[in-house]
Amino acid sequence: MSEPAGKPLVVEYEIDPRTTALVGVDFQRGFGHGFEPVPHADAAVANFIALARAWRAAGGTVVHVHTTYTHERRPTGRITDFVPGIADALSEGSPMAAFYDGMVEAGDVLVPKTTFSAVASSDLLGELQRRGLDTAVVGGLTTPICVQTTVDALSMSGTKVVLLEDACASQPMGTLSAEEAHDAAVARMGYLFAHVTTTRDVMAVLGAPAGAR
Repeated sequence: MSEPAGKPLVVEYEIDPRTTALVGVDFQRGFGHGFEPVPHADAAVANFIALARAWRAAGGTVVHVHTTYTHERRPTGRITDFVPGIADALSEGSPMAAFYDGMVEAGDVLVPKTTFSAVASSDLLGELQRRGLDTAVVGGLTTPICVQTTVDALSMSGTKVVLLEDACASQPMGTLSAEEAHDAAVARMGYLFAHVTTTRDVMAVLGAPAGAR
């Protein structure tokens, strides 16, 4: 009789800017300062921006996947069943679709998506594969929706995923506060899908000052 699988391991992946992308998911103003209340969005944004600066300085690739719609690029999946006005709210050029100030710099890779998961609805995997990147360090908005669906699919595609728990934030969900929803999503991703860490720890790997802004 075979042995039971047992408790999953706590995984730690190597973080090397030569083989790893820093991936931001939906760091757009609609999440936090628009139609979706995300109380800790500003802190997540600030942490990601600080790490992105250090990442670029180390020669790494920064990728921004973002939900943006045009007449030709419409919502996919069942997203409009739950958010009927999403196409207008996140139309290209709209205030809610805009990136947070300071998020995007020249040389970053922009990848539009059309539903929650970037793997299901964008060329994120292709962008990583063409650059020879087998690992993704991920932050974004919101933790249990677009970040989690993207992390899950990246991991299941064979990409090694590192989740930045302090560069993500959640909205309240049902009976869960924003903090509870965030913590539950982080715990779930860390259970079977991702190596969970912080921007401070990644900056230490890069040799960057933790308080750099």
